[in-house]
Amino acid sequence: MEPVSDQDELDYDLASPGARMGARLIDTVIGLGVWITLFFIIVAANDIDVTDTELDVVDAIPSGAALLLRWSPFIVWFFYEVFLTSTRGQTAGKIVTRIKVIGVANGEPPPWGPAAMRWAVLALPMAIIPDILGPAVSALVGFWFVWDSKRQGLHDKAATTYVVKKPLPVRPE
Repeated sequence: MEPVSDQDELDYDLASPGARMGARLIDTVIGLGVWITLFFIIVAANDIDVTDTELDVVDAIPSGAALLLRWSPFIVWFFYEVFLTSTRGQTAGKIVTRIKVIGVANGEPPPWGPAAMRWAVLALPMAIIPDILGPAVSALVGFWFVWDSKRQGLHDKAATTYVVKKPLPVRPE
């Protein structure tokens, strides 16, 4: 347990690296499910026979649909991550792992701007740097929390957020 205190009235337990990685894995699986669904919708809408062994499915997808498949993960991820982080402080993965994103200043979920900044610092290297280097830079940004004393990724530092353990609800007796 590592309490964080930037101001006297703030005192939280930081989320463990395992909980953060588990939340990201769950969110990635959800995003992948959305993308796979979109892929099959595009294949069906364009009457592409994926069982044809002579056909290159990637080449058979019209260019507009291919562009949609290229950018839809980032668009979906943006709205999923930014909306849920700014309204609840939690994505589905964070709900399952019982962790939450909070602003350093007030302990509340970050507003839209910092939530978008947090996403952009993590996602944009993957979107704009070609080949394996982009995802590698995004991974470095995202996993920075593993060796950071306050367990902040570079995206957390840019948005001035922490990821903390969410306490169990108190049940009335």
